[in-house]
Amino acid sequence: MNRAIIIHGWGGEPNEGWLPWLKVDLENRDWNVQAPQMPNAKEPKLEEWLQTLRELVGKCDNQTYFVGHSLGCYAFLKYIEQLGVGERVGGGVMVAGFAGHLKHKVTVLQEFYKDGLHWDKINEHGGEYVAIYSERDDWVRVESAHEFEKHLAAKLIKNNEWEHFSGSEGIVQLPDALNSLLKIANI
Repeated sequence: MNRAIIIHGWGGEPNEGWLPWLKVDLENRDWNVQAPQMPNAKEPKLEEWLQTLRELVGKCDNQTYFVGHSLGCYAFLKYIEQLGVGERVGGGVMVAGFAGHLKHKVTVLQEFYKDGLHWDKINEHGGEYVAIYSERDDWVRVESAHEFEKHLAAKLIKNNEWEHFSGSEGIVQLPDALNSLLKIANI
């Protein structure tokens, strides 16, 4: 059975914006979906988020997929990077994701992503990836999407209808995320 782990971003929660819509849609397609509230979302600590994912996800396989928003993308990629030898994932969809530095210095987040991502380690665990980004995003550099393309062979989807794809923008559905996930799961 396919399963999806949906991870909100900095200061977020699993019932904001388009996240609940995606969860319900996938559940209606018989996916096992988990959308946790990540700890200390306003002052996130990487190790706390990784521990939450370790406890929640358990054993990964090629039917395990991740969908992240903003900081949630970095978190799930760091989680995949640290998987054990031979563990596989199906892949992930990164919405307004970034691999490091943002457009603005956000002190509370700098410790979270200070070590960067180790692309080779992520790639050892397989998977297909999609990065959805907006040129209007005031937080995430467009170059981040191109880093995902270069290092993970991620398919890029530019969607300038939104800025940071946040619930505060009034976004309640994101078909690009759903369709991308279904495509990488070969559905």
